[in-house]
Amino acid sequence: MDITNESEALYKILDKDSIPSYLADIPAVVEVLGSTSDLSIQEIGDGNLNYVYRVSNAQDKTRSVIVKQAVPFLRLAGESWPLARDRMRYEIRAFSAYSDLVPSFVPDIYFADEDMSTVIMQCLDNHIILRVGMIEGIRYPKVAEHTGLFMAETLFKTSAWFMPSLERRKLLDRFTMNADLCKLTEDFIFTFPYLVHESNYSNPATDEWVKENIHQDHEYKRNVLHFKELFVSKTEALLHGDLHSGSMMVNQDESYVIDTEFAFFGPISFDVGKVFSNYLLSCTSHFERPGGAEYQQWILEQLPVIWNTFETRFLELWKQSNDSTLYVSGFLPEEELESLRSEHMIQILRDAAGFAACSMARRTIGIAGVADIRGIEDVATRSTLEIFNLKLSKRLMEQRNELSTIDDLLVLVNDFYSTHNT
Repeated sequence: MDITNESEALYKILDKDSIPSYLADIPAVVEVLGSTSDLSIQEIGDGNLNYVYRVSNAQDKTRSVIVKQAVPFLRLAGESWPLARDRMRYEIRAFSAYSDLVPSFVPDIYFADEDMSTVIMQCLDNHIILRVGMIEGIRYPKVAEHTGLFMAETLFKTSAWFMPSLERRKLLDRFTMNADLCKLTEDFIFTFPYLVHESNYSNPATDEWVKENIHQDHEYKRNVLHFKELFVSKTEALLHGDLHSGSMMVNQDESYVIDTEFAFFGPISFDVGKVFSNYLLSCTSHFERPGGAEYQQWILEQLPVIWNTFETRFLELWKQSNDSTLYVSGFLPEEELESLRSEHMIQILRDAAGFAACSMARRTIGIAGVADIRGIEDVATRSTLEIFNLKLSKRLMEQRNELSTIDDLLVLVNDFYSTHNT
């Protein structure tokens, strides 16, 4: 990965007119494109934060790169919502870490420029955003296993159960100042959706239910506050921070994780919970979308694959680990250490259910919804699905501490789907 950070460089927002001259000065990118004199440039970003372009050699479209740039505001809200460009620094650093830990699950990075808040990466033309594929009812036979492996490798190997203390503190220090995006998460996942706030999404058919059953449910909100406290205080591992079906590009054989700008040190269960929540949101959407009940069943079958792959690999790595920040060999007899591992995994599962509950609520009534649900045009139908998701969020929150295995979670979810029709 070629990274430049020249202090005298002047930041400017790139567009179709300025991209060619910018790329012409980057040898690694010119090598991929072949030439920068005749380029096809298409804006493809549909995210909330950044601008993303697909840049191709006009004469040979197979020679392509992705240009991603952070701008000094929240793209979703516009220039009225300022946001520091530093987030790209953490995306670059996370990609660097993941390239070492899980190179087969992240795209190649050709060039990264912290001053221009720009990263130029492999174009995954043979892949599709997982959310888009799931909306269409496409089954991906390997993505659940890949997701579990990605989480196990990145979360365990950056935890205090694996890394030596000095090395881990140095890595943690490289991510501690990702303050703006952590603040976005604090606000948009754990605060604003549970209040009357100008940033929230509004569906008149849903608003009254939300006011009575979310805003006024103080026990539920106290539980949300508990998970906000975990988010802000627990620095277990380097998280992706925004891991979901919109931040993965997949095909039938490969899975790539993208959009790493939210990376920070936090609770392991946060990444797991966000993955769970997006599968459940997709599942609900298929009351109306292609695939129906059969595709819903396929989605729910992916949850134990994700968890079992994650848990199995996480525990394998743990058992292979020697002395680390937290543990010195011989500190506990093996049977006690095995009990500790088991209890630790149960707590991750329970907390993941709680974080999933928060994420489902956020994606339903907060500013940044998911196309699975928000893309349904009929307002009344969309409202029915929104309320269904909020009820499931509340059920997950209420019963999370009763979970001991992924089968318990699957029973909870299947029971909810079977007894609550839309």
